[in-house]
Amino acid sequence: MLKTLKLGSPIIQSDVVKYFQSEMMSNTEEMLAAGVDADNVVDVGTVLGRITIGTLDATFAARAGNTGDLANTFGTPKVDAGAKPGIYTITFTDVTKFRVEDPDGIEIGEGTTGVAFTNKLNFTLVAVDTPAVVGDAADITVTAEAGSNKVVPLNLAATDGSQNAYGVSQSRARAAVNGIDQRILVLRRLGVVVADKLIWPDGMIAAEKTIALRQLDQQLIVARED
Repeated sequence: MLKTLKLGSPIIQSDVVKYFQSEMMSNTEEMLAAGVDADNVVDVGTVLGRITIGTLDATFAARAGNTGDLANTFGTPKVDAGAKPGIYTITFTDVTKFRVEDPDGIEIGEGTTGVAFTNKLNFTLVAVDTPAVVGDAADITVTAEAGSNKVVPLNLAATDGSQNAYGVSQSRARAAVNGIDQRILVLRRLGVVVADKLIWPDGMIAAEKTIALRQLDQQLIVARED
């Protein structure tokens, strides 16, 4: 007797998305970014992140009225991935010692003139002719180029915005390493998805999924049990 081999059916849109308000309101066509170290592969139900932050850069400016003649040399890179954009404040607490605060006023470390500072920012500060005094200050302004706004599978290790849940793929696609970006349909808002049909990064733990589901909920994408 001839036997029929039964294969599992591929996931289809209705398996994952149980409700969306309308094509116009809920769904968008997005560009799946070509892979960098590996192909970017999505299926129906893949949770996506979006690249919203581009290259970081920094500039240095000593404050007017300083006693010390301050000069700065940046390291490579100037700014570590994931550093907050904004103005970092350097304040001298002694002739050769200074404190660095991030744009929110949170201290990120103490430094010494002539010694490389390497936390979030990478720089070496010196007093050229006249030593600094307590209260001398300088600013390092970190700016971020706009990201590509392309989507990729959610990547918790990223610092470019794609570590945050942005939407759910309704397409199946592969964007090869150094290849061509691929157009995919994404549920962006005003929808209900089946929680156990969502596709997460390998090794993602329950607590991390809870955070990502909250991020989707902020987009008015609600996950329910089937």
